[in-house]
Amino acid sequence: MRPGRLIRVALRLADVLGNGSALAGGLAVAAWGEIRATRDVDFVSLRSLSEVERALQEAGLEIVSRRGNPYSDDLPWVVRGELEEIPFQVFSPRRGTPFSTVAVSPTGEGGKTIPVVGIEDLLRLKLEAGGPKDLWDAARLLRRYPDHVPRAIACASSLGLETELRRWLERE
Repeated sequence: MRPGRLIRVALRLADVLGNGSALAGGLAVAAWGEIRATRDVDFVSLRSLSEVERALQEAGLEIVSRRGNPYSDDLPWVVRGELEEIPFQVFSPRRGTPFSTVAVSPTGEGGKTIPVVGIEDLLRLKLEAGGPKDLWDAARLLRRYPDHVPRAIACASSLGLETELRRWLERE
């Protein structure tokens, strides 16, 4: 997969989603300096499900939405689609937790910017997701930004993942 296509899709989605949404997932990890392969574009949004659906549909995108289980710690909702044959998803953070953003200007994109989830919030989102790839991403980011280790360990502990995160931190 050519990174330029992923960046184009991320820029387009950022434009469509507008304020209250930010790049998350593998591309956000890359924006924070830890390059890894990814084939999709993920955004987190504080906008309502209906606002996100409307914005994406008005942009001519076909989407599928899923509401989470309100009685679990599931994501409130996820919207999936495809743009330029690149899969994307937009999701609401657990418990509607706000997140910080930074503006990133991808090389060669004429000064356009993409809002990217701030490092501390990206680590929290990765830990909340809790999958092996998410914990690997968190460990790699924590090696690059060691000042965030104590807060990440506390977050992992609250999620029952402290031992697992520590194992990932010891692996490399």
